[in-house]
Amino acid sequence: MEGKKRMMKRPMEEVYGSDPAEGFNKGKNETKEHYRALLRLANEHRKSESEWNEASSKAKSIVAKMDLLDAIPMAKGNFDFAAELEKLTAEQWKPKKTWLM
Repeated sequence: MEGKKRMMKRPMEEVYGSDPAEGFNKGKNETKEHYRALLRLANEHRKSESEWNEASSKAKSIVAKMDLLDAIPMAKGNFDFAAELEKLTAEQWKPKKTWLM
């Protein structure tokens, strides 16, 4: 039983260092590492969000082009590119209700 208790506890010197200054510096370094890890995590999250937004906007652009190409054969010669493009961009860029509040 005594051996198990000794194995569970680390020596004080290992945790805090041999003197107060060393203990302070060790704690300071561990705190820096902890906050750097949190900042890296936040940065990765921000980058993934911006990449997703880029991909989403590219997909919307492709969908608009596909809609324009689908409308050409249906017009049977009476197709106004400028008017159709204006209509599609107006449909795509409507502000959301949450943006207006």
